[in-house]
Amino acid sequence: MMETPTARFNAKAMIFNRLFILILLLALFQHSFFAQTIADARDQPLGNTVTVRGIVTNGSELGKIRYLQDGTGGIAAFPGTGSVAGFDGAVFPGDSIEVSGTMVSYHGLLEITPITSFTIISTGNALPSPKAISLSQISDNFESQLVEFECISFGSAGGTFNNGGSFGISDSEGATAKIYLNSAHPIIGNGIPSGPVRLRAILSEYDDYQLLPRDTDDFVAESCFFFPQKLVQSEISTSGFRLSWETSLSSNCVLHIGTNATPNDELPVPGYTTNHSYLLTNLTPGTIYWIQIEAQHIGQTILSEPIPFATQSLSSGEIKTYFNHSIDPAFANGYIPNGTSYEEVLAETIARIDAAQQTLDLAIYNNNRSDLTNAVKAAHARGVQVRYIAASAASNPALDPAPLFPLLYGNDMAIMHNKFMVIDADIPDKSWVMSGSLNWTNQNIVTDFNNTLFIQDQSLARTYEIEFEEMWGSDGPQPDLLESRFGAVKLDNTPHQFIIGGYPVESYFSPSDQTTSRLETVLRSAQNEALFALFSFTKNELGNALVDIHDTGVPVRGIMENINDNGAEYQHLLNNGVNVRHHNLTGEFHHKYGVVDAYDWTSDPTVVTGSHNWSVAAETANDENTLVLHHPVLASLFKAEFEKRWGEFPSSVFSHQSEGLSIFPNPASEFLELRGLPEEEGVIWIKNALGQVLLSENWVAGIQSSFNIAGLKPGQYFLTFVSAHAIASVSFQKI
Repeated sequence: MMETPTARFNAKAMIFNRLFILILLLALFQHSFFAQTIADARDQPLGNTVTVRGIVTNGSELGKIRYLQDGTGGIAAFPGTGSVAGFDGAVFPGDSIEVSGTMVSYHGLLEITPITSFTIISTGNALPSPKAISLSQISDNFESQLVEFECISFGSAGGTFNNGGSFGISDSEGATAKIYLNSAHPIIGNGIPSGPVRLRAILSEYDDYQLLPRDTDDFVAESCFFFPQKLVQSEISTSGFRLSWETSLSSNCVLHIGTNATPNDELPVPGYTTNHSYLLTNLTPGTIYWIQIEAQHIGQTILSEPIPFATQSLSSGEIKTYFNHSIDPAFANGYIPNGTSYEEVLAETIARIDAAQQTLDLAIYNNNRSDLTNAVKAAHARGVQVRYIAASAASNPALDPAPLFPLLYGNDMAIMHNKFMVIDADIPDKSWVMSGSLNWTNQNIVTDFNNTLFIQDQSLARTYEIEFEEMWGSDGPQPDLLESRFGAVKLDNTPHQFIIGGYPVESYFSPSDQTTSRLETVLRSAQNEALFALFSFTKNELGNALVDIHDTGVPVRGIMENINDNGAEYQHLLNNGVNVRHHNLTGEFHHKYGVVDAYDWTSDPTVVTGSHNWSVAAETANDENTLVLHHPVLASLFKAEFEKRWGEFPSSVFSHQSEGLSIFPNPASEFLELRGLPEEEGVIWIKNALGQVLLSENWVAGIQSSFNIAGLKPGQYFLTFVSAHAIASVSFQKI
């Protein structure tokens, strides 16, 4: 049958109409056709081009950056170099926009930059509802989204947001975080909430998570019944300790106590108040007790989290200090470490293993030493229960072939970076803990620079045993892989405060215990001097703390090995005048220690050391251990180690042996004339034979030439000059 012209016309018309409709649909939906969900974009490799749609949740109060959300997630868009013009001036909260650009990670924050194109689809839209979470739930799952928290308290409650920067907050569960305000933020000048608030903010990141409120409407006052902070321990003795805590509202409290994480024994606490205190007595020495507080207020009952605390042990408290290289005894105030060679630290390690009677727990990053491994094998062979954890990411040839004792390789996501050993935790006079920076490898023991401590204390040994068994997954001889926890999934479940040998000692494990925050507190306590000796240093908070200390006039010096790590603080410190030196000499500078006020016994001479580099990875992902020792003798010894390494740099202006510094007259009665000092500002200290600082004075070159000693009693003293580039010490007699 022949096709008619009319039929041909109708067919062509139908095809034309279909094409027209298709073109119209493509025109209408061209943006949606190419747009991805934000969740899909976040999964793209860095460097890929993405196109997303979302509702904008902030304006210029956070600067040029804009955060946007869809139903799947949030993302940041930043008009950096190479971006199309006008983005930050045209985009406002409530705008529905489409953005195209490159996916990058800026200090941990996923963002789109440069922005190659953007389109405002509509304006005045309702903002997404904030995600209600707790501070402990902060994670990448909520990055760049609006979030909301109940019962938030500010660390500086009642003050004023005078400047930009970070401000600490906590919630009713005791978790902590920080909000951040830039220097032009509209909240600056307003008061810091004095009571609990419901906080709304955008979750962002700059090396660590930070919450970004947009205006004062993001702080809504509310009445909450909670514990504003964790329990505080004090007055530690062999038979008890005091606990102090607060409740946000007046309450009656009951203290629950026991020797496991579910304490059942009840002790009523007198008083209906917000500030509570209870002195526990008749406890057992060297024992870990779990405490939980039950508080009641007008029919409301809240429970604190169970927290472990330790009594003082009956152990000797002896602390043996080893460096695998020599120190400068002129700075040790007459104290002598137990060893200053690799042979001595190696011999002590083997001797401690050989002395083990019941248990030997080892968490050692890597191991290629057959002598150390053979000592462990011998302990196992004579009936000692041996449990060994090594890093799955490290080389451990000394453990291949697999030994007869149980062995667990751990932390597949990061590294098990510990180097600790726990011996006979249940025997008061045999309990030892080994900690420090020393790996069990030929290079680290013989060539690199490291420190090792051996501490005879049952309370500390039992604490390290808890940490070990959290990674091990059981308290038995064999590991339990289903219960084993490494890295970020570990809990803050160990005591932190101890009295060892008469001195306060603190213990922290990473990444569960917020070690960086404690290190920052120690550094900011410096009144006369802060020293740091580090293999890796990338944590901004600690770098900023050192800059702030330096800016107050306290001398700060440091040595770093890895100055080119991603985010290294080296250049930042140099740019801000901190005297830090790159260790580019033979042997890696593998230490991870800090020393505060070593010579000022009127202050708090403190050493921090362990396996924890001052890095982002150590704080957030690795398994690490850190000790904070408020101990003037240890502070002097670690300072002497630091000064020896500092004096090995060829750029040193002069050392304590310098012939340039002299005192006249000597003996002296009222004034010392100082000669030969470099032309730079510094600090003068006068110390007695015990190393106690009796007099101190800032020294201004070219203006001062004498020092008043009329107030000193007759006797022998030391004068020490410290500047940003030099240190010198000379003795004199006061008559």
